[in-house]
Amino acid sequence: MNQAAWVRERERPFVRNAEDWCNQVHQQQNWYLTDFLTPREQYLTTSVAVKNGLVNESFGGYTGCERQRMLLMPDNWYPTAEDFAVDCLQLTAIAGEIAHKDVLGSVLGLGLHRKMVGDIVVDDATAYLFVTHTMGQYIYDHLHQVGRATVSVARPSQIPALPLPNYQPVDISVPSLRLDAVVARACQLSRGKSQETVERGAVTLNFTEASNGDEVQIGDILSVRGFGRIKILEALGTSRRDKLRLRIGVLRSNM
Repeated sequence: MNQAAWVRERERPFVRNAEDWCNQVHQQQNWYLTDFLTPREQYLTTSVAVKNGLVNESFGGYTGCERQRMLLMPDNWYPTAEDFAVDCLQLTAIAGEIAHKDVLGSVLGLGLHRKMVGDIVVDDATAYLFVTHTMGQYIYDHLHQVGRATVSVARPSQIPALPLPNYQPVDISVPSLRLDAVVARACQLSRGKSQETVERGAVTLNFTEASNGDEVQIGDILSVRGFGRIKILEALGTSRRDKLRLRIGVLRSNM
């Protein structure tokens, strides 16, 4: 497999880590459990695992979650949910509402790395927080404040059906896979306006800083300030005018 064809330069350290995980599985003939991975990291890890002849499964705490932990296995060992060591904590504001960014900021303020934290689902004054099992008790003991709200922390005996991100599938045609071209078409902007939006730092690619010259790939998530998210779902080939056809998911923000 030509790594340059599917891996960005900034992603190569992560892919080397994934290669190390696979080597560890082969050497020890035991499975390897990752931290929480973004959708793009899951895609890269799956690609590396398949190349190395391994089986992989993923789970993040509930059906349809975005950030998930992955198990790399020498064969299909049919893991259960417990094998992924994901804890769910229910945060309830004693007064007022809580926001996603406040939950994340408060948890990271306890000294956790982002990779230890999975999805955060907020519904008014309640949030469901998914974390690695090793950090669940620590957060349970030490998290008392989220933003300006005092919160109670509980371990729910049963996780309710949580709302999923409602990405709307949209098919678009673009002259290239350049990020600015995709943003322009998805957000219905001119190419120049799209480039200005990226240049002022209003667009991220897989939760990191983006540039106009970046090329999108399957599994990428673009966040556009004031618009929402764009997920690259599928390549559909080329149009009669030789434009690239993509299926994307659009999740509009509430702004």
